[in-house]
Order: sequence, then structure tokens, then C-alpha cells
Amino acid sequence: MKNKANRKKGNVKNRVFKIITLFLMLVIVAVITVLVYFNVAYSQKIFPNITINDKNYSGLTKKQAFEKLENEIKSTYQNGFVFQYEDKIYDTDFLETRLAIDVSKTIDAAFAYGHQKNILQNLKEQSKLIYLKNDFSIETSFDKVALENYLANEISKIETPPKNFGYFYNNENEEFIPTQSKTGMIINQEKIVKDILNNLRILENKVIEIELVKKYPEFTKDFNDVALMEAENLLTKKIILQYNSKEWEVAKEDFVLWFSFSAIKNSSGSRFGLKIDQEKTEKYLISLVPQVNKEPVNAQLKFNKDDRVDIFSLSQEGLVLQIKKSAAEISEKVFTKENYQNNLETEIIIPLITEKTQPEITTEDIGNMGITALLATGESNFYGSPKNRKHNIMVGASRFHGVLIGPKDEFSFNTALGKVGAKQGYLPELVIKKDKTVPEYGGGLCQVSTTAFRGAVKAGFEITERENHAYPVQYYNPQGTDATIYPPHPDLRFKNNTPAYVLIQTRIEGNKLYFDFYGSDDGREVTLKGPYTYDWKPDGSMKTTWTQEVYNKDGELQFKKIFYSNYKSPALYPH
Repeated sequence: MKNKANRKKGNVKNRVFKIITLFLMLVIVAVITVLVYFNVAYSQKIFPNITINDKNYSGLTKKQAFEKLENEIKSTYQNGFVFQYEDKIYDTDFLETRLAIDVSKTIDAAFAYGHQKNILQNLKEQSKLIYLKNDFSIETSFDKVALENYLANEISKIETPPKNFGYFYNNENEEFIPTQSKTGMIINQEKIVKDILNNLRILENKVIEIELVKKYPEFTKDFNDVALMEAENLLTKKIILQYNSKEWEVAKEDFVLWFSFSAIKNSSGSRFGLKIDQEKTEKYLISLVPQVNKEPVNAQLKFNKDDRVDIFSLSQEGLVLQIKKSAAEISEKVFTKENYQNNLETEIIIPLITEKTQPEITTEDIGNMGITALLATGESNFYGSPKNRKHNIMVGASRFHGVLIGPKDEFSFNTALGKVGAKQGYLPELVIKKDKTVPEYGGGLCQVSTTAFRGAVKAGFEITERENHAYPVQYYNPQGTDATIYPPHPDLRFKNNTPAYVLIQTRIEGNKLYFDFYGSDDGREVTLKGPYTYDWKPDGSMKTTWTQEVYNKDGELQFKKIFYSNYKSPALYPH
């Protein structure tokens, strides 16, 4: 009976073992089946149970996930961050804080989970996803300095910066008067950074409350004794600026503006002391510029009766006062330990630092560049021009006096002209703009471009860009020989197709403007035909042609260019 019972008990154990084994095998098969399904069904998709900022991205391809996250970011931060102080709202955007949300990197990280190169690592990660969620954060880069700059530029008005103890100089009594230190209230930038990062972490755009915190002054009255003594000793010195035989003694009321009381860093930290005020020192030096600076002088050509180079006036170097270097020299020679510690009435002589500037055309240049002949002269008459127009013509023409064009180089009128505005010395005058004739800085410069165009055509240069005016203008008679410009386009461009450099010199005689082109005479002959007018109508509209033919020294035609001009009625461009 006992043996029978034992056999029965053993059979039960065997059956249980088989059931457990079968169950485990089924589980393993199920897991393998799920993992196989995962790898097949999600080979190009994000695996299940993967979220970004707690939002489901399972089953999406990289492209779909990218679009979804990008749309969420745009909708969340389309108006940028929102700051609030009391009842005032401040808006900003990503560019101002230099916040960058890396959508691609975020999606790549989410997709990579379970898609690793290592098979075992894949199985481990995929197994976890069967029963666990895996959440990814958004990848961002955040420039705290840019945020500080934004706050300083846009919101700093709500701050009251701390005020260090210091002194101001009373010129009347010739003494330093103390100013009291004061605690300030400044923006708590650490809180703002923390709030922004919290917003990004959950992809929300909650209003960020601006909080002010106390900011204590770095220096109070206890620190001032040594600095006051240094300042008083410094004012006993006589400051003399020197250049060659010229000297400028700096008045005490000017000198006292050259320094301020501030933090001076040293090996042990910082102390309250004197520091040069760079801006005010440079401002004083700028006032000396007219007495020191000298413009360079280009070498000037003169010609004999046969239009050949005879003699030329020598070029002269210019001189420029180096403001920053001179200020550095002042700092080095005036703000010294020796001057701080003694109150002897001594002179401190500071030589100003200057730099020579070379003229565009030197005497040597003319001798080496093959400039031996007058090639052609462009001429135009601006009789009847208003005062501002005459002024602009004079300023514009001066920009081209001394311009050199290298062999085979292309000349651009707009490039040589440079910027046009009040700072460049121009006045408002009429220009043709779109469908109107309106006043604008530089009006009249087309007189200059037209004169240059006429000279370039006569010289046989290859014109590569030229446009006529919208309607006939009396200053550019005969019609068909004008060239309008308006930076950057339209432009007047031509190639120096001579074997040597070409030098431009401009001059105004009475109401006439001249462009003289000097270079090397290669024996060419230029024939001009026209300008011929046709299709002239009572409303003032017309068409013209002007033909340029260039022959080499052997009489062979090198190229031919016909300049077509189409002028509309002046009535279409009211003043």
C-alpha cells in the first residue's frame, strides 16, 4: 500500500512539473512571439510604451514623430515665453534667449530605444517595454547669457541697481564730495531660468513671474579712504598731451572726468580704487582729431599740350590719431602707483600715438602703372540744378577722384560710390523711384554716373551694365547717353580692357562735371554714332540708340555695342 501511495504521489509531482514546464515554455514562446512581432511591426516605428514628456509617440515613424513634436512646440511657444511683473506682460522669443529645441535629437533618442545595434541590449529594452513605460525629455540648449542680455535690454527698467559709495568732484570748491551707497533691487534670474526649464520639461508655457531680490553695493563708506587720497594726489599732476611741437594741457575739470571710483581687481579679490573712464578719455581725444589728423594727398597728373604726361605733383602721407592706443598710453602713464602715492606737483607728458595713412595714388604708383596718357574725358552739364543737387554732385564726384582700375578688372560705380546717406554728407534731392519723383539723400548722383558712362564709352571700355532713366531728364542731354544708378541696382559697370591701370580723376568747372580717364594708349580708335532719336511722341516718351565701335591699332573692329534707351512720358512720374 505504501509503495502504491508513493507512486501516486510521484505521478502528481511529475504532472505538476510538466504543467509548470509547459506554462514556462508558453510564456517564453509568448515573449519571443511578442518580441518578434515588435521587431517586425516596429522596425521603422517607435516601440509601444514610449512617451515624450508623458505624451504617447508609440507606433509613429521618425517623420511622423518629428512632425508631431514640432507642431506641439510651435503651438506651445508660438508667442515665445511670457514674463510678468505686477500687471505688465513681457513677450520674447527663442531667438532672443537663444533657446534651441533639438527635435531631431529628441526623436532619435526615442526611436533608438529597442533599436540598438546590440541584439541583447535590444531584447532587454524591448522586454521592459512590455510592462513599463519609458519617457523621454525634450533635448534643449539654453543660453543663460543671452537671457541675461534680454532682461538687461528689455525688462531692466523695473530694476534699481545698487549704488556703490563714491565721490564726485566739485569744480567750484575743488574738492571731492562723497555720495552714499544704496541697496538695489534686481531681477532674480536664477528663478526665471528655473521656471523656463520647468516649462520646457513639461512642454507648457506658463506665465513666468518676475521676482525682484535685494542686491547690496560692493563698496560702502568704510572702503573709501585710500581711494580718496589717490584721487587727490592724482589731481596735483599736470597732464600734457604732446604731438611733435604741439602740446595740449588738460584742464583739471576735464582730467577729473577721465577716472572713476570703482572695483579694482587684484590677487586677493578687489578693492575700492580709481579706474580710467575709457569712454570719456576717448571723447576728449576725439576733440583733438581736427588738430592732429591730416588727409593723405594723391599724386596729381598734369599734361602737356599733346595730352601726354608731363609732370605730376607728389603724393603726401596722411596722419590719423589712434584714439584707443593713445587712451591706453594715458592709462599706463597716469594711473600708476607712484602717482597715487605722492602729491608732488609734477608734469606728466604723454605723447599721442598716430599712424600714417597712404594715399590711394602715390608718386611711385603713377611711375609703375603705365599711366602715360589721357584716354578720354566724360562731360555733362548740370546748369539749372538746385543747390542740394549741386552739393550732391560735388560730394559724389569726389568719391571717384583717384580711383584705380586694374588691367582686365571690372569697375562697379555703386561699389566705388559706397554708402549714400546723411552721414556721408549728402542732402535730400529729387530721385526717380518706382512711379514717382521724390526727394531722397543723394539725389543728383545720376549726373555723376552719366558723366562716368560717357567717358567710359569714349575710352572704348566694354560696358557690362547700364540702364537709362525712366523718362528724359534735361540734365542728361543729348538723350540716350545717360546711365541711372540706385545702389545696389541698377549699377554702371564696365571692364578695363586696356593693358595697364586706369586712373580716374574728376573735376568741376562752373556747371560742368568732367571724368578724366588716364592710362596707357594702346592705339585704339573709338567711333561713336548717334545718339539717334526715334519713336518720339507728344507726351515726351521716346526711344534712342547710341553705337560704340572700337577698332585696334591696325584698324580691325574689336567689338561693337549699341545702347538702346526707352524713355516713358515724364507725366507718369509726378513730383
